[in-house]
Amino acid sequence: MKFLILALAAVFGGGIHTTRHRRQRLERVWISIFLVGFFLLAGCASLPPLPSSTATQTRLNLGTETPTAFLPQASTATQRATSTFTATASPTPTETPTPSATPAWTGREIPLYTLRAKLDFAAHTLEVEEEIIYTNQTGIELDKLVLVVEANRHLNCFHLESLKLNGEEIKPTLEKGRLEIALAPKLLPDEGVIIEIIYHLDIPAKQNNRVFGYLTSQINIVDWYPFVAPFRAEKGWLFYPPSGVGEHLVYETSDFDVTLKVSDNLVVAASAEGEPTDEGWVHYEHKAARAFVFSVGSHLSSQTVTSENARVTSYFFPEYEEESAALLEASSKAIDLFSERYAPFPYESLSIVQTELNDGMEYDGLIFVGRKFYDEYDGTIKNNLIMLTVHELAHQWWFGSVGNDNALDPWIDEAMALYSERIFYESVYPYPVSWWWRFRVYWFKPKGWVNITIYDGYNFRAYTNAVYYRGGLFLEDLRDRMGEKAFNTFLKDYAKSYAGKIATSDDFFMVLDRNTDEDYSDLLEEYFK
Repeated sequence: MKFLILALAAVFGGGIHTTRHRRQRLERVWISIFLVGFFLLAGCASLPPLPSSTATQTRLNLGTETPTAFLPQASTATQRATSTFTATASPTPTETPTPSATPAWTGREIPLYTLRAKLDFAAHTLEVEEEIIYTNQTGIELDKLVLVVEANRHLNCFHLESLKLNGEEIKPTLEKGRLEIALAPKLLPDEGVIIEIIYHLDIPAKQNNRVFGYLTSQINIVDWYPFVAPFRAEKGWLFYPPSGVGEHLVYETSDFDVTLKVSDNLVVAASAEGEPTDEGWVHYEHKAARAFVFSVGSHLSSQTVTSENARVTSYFFPEYEEESAALLEASSKAIDLFSERYAPFPYESLSIVQTELNDGMEYDGLIFVGRKFYDEYDGTIKNNLIMLTVHELAHQWWFGSVGNDNALDPWIDEAMALYSERIFYESVYPYPVSWWWRFRVYWFKPKGWVNITIYDGYNFRAYTNAVYYRGGLFLEDLRDRMGEKAFNTFLKDYAKSYAGKIATSDDFFMVLDRNTDEDYSDLLEEYFK
């Protein structure tokens, strides 16, 4: 521009000239103007483009085609980067994008959890990005959200790095396993929010009475991400502290979109089957489930069978191939049986994982079975390994599909899972039924009320005697009272009516009443307080 001004000044500010001189001067000026314009255009082309308008909501990059690399791990737990993921650059749009008129939560009836995590097996750390899309289906206005953060109950395990609500960073309150997010304005019915959380876990050493934690050659990752507690208008948030017996967590049916990365040469067992993506990441989808869990091992072997209703994979320590094959055979038969007697198997696959545990533990799509039951296997079907595996497998219907309040109504799923063992033995291997009653139930001489909570002060044996074994005896007496046909119809009706829901004792008996005209009030007096 400076050159253009000087050139014009030379023409119009140079006094009186002859025509020939003016023509020559004009020619020189036009040449100067042309050259100045050329350089200006070239200079404009090299400037950075104007920034596009800022979106109203910041979103985590959770689903890129090429997964974002993590920052290098710090050498110690105290030297950790403040953010676990490096942002992936997005191409500059040719025009300003128009914000979507439809929020992400519109039309979504169940929560969606999108999780992206990297496990450092040797360091026992898990780096996580999480996004929750939650719609208020409670029917009332909510002034807060309560999230369950079970990992925070373990000392120095859960480390929150950031939390955003609808794109705005906030500071929630976090005490033990309870995280609260204040909502202002209140969240109206059928409205939703998006919660973004970045955190890392320092995984604790595993204890025999717990599933979560690391062993020398295995890490079990369960209840590892914050999730929104179920809410019921008549009860409030279904958030409970742990007890010395039973399970205290209650899960809403949700969808899970999970991408994991672990070190090479490790075996991963998960709630769903994974699809490898780029750079060593594996993508999992787990629909209409209560939770997503996984186990990673450096010395796990696997065997897979396909039944009529699902693919079943057993993950086991190498010296237990015979035991694994036996429980796979029983599991495939049980899945087909329960799919016929209750409802179709709710998932596409099931993982059975051997670990160090005093018992078994159910999650939907994956169950854990303690090593000691493999050690006790005697080559027959009359042992704890087969019986316990069938029990945990039955929880895919009674817990996974049909949920319940595990803290206040534990009998609903535990008694049903135990009685499913009886149904399995009478249907697949009829001759051991009398053995099953003696070995599984009568030997303990059970007593107590079936419908106790996990907080009623019972020790483990008294609790299981009442909830499991007396619960199984109640169902046996109920079956005798109703008759075989009506009882089977009731099981199908209950499984269908409360699939994807959280059933209560009242719901159980409501479905029962519409399937029988028999008076069972004396059974209620005998078994229920």
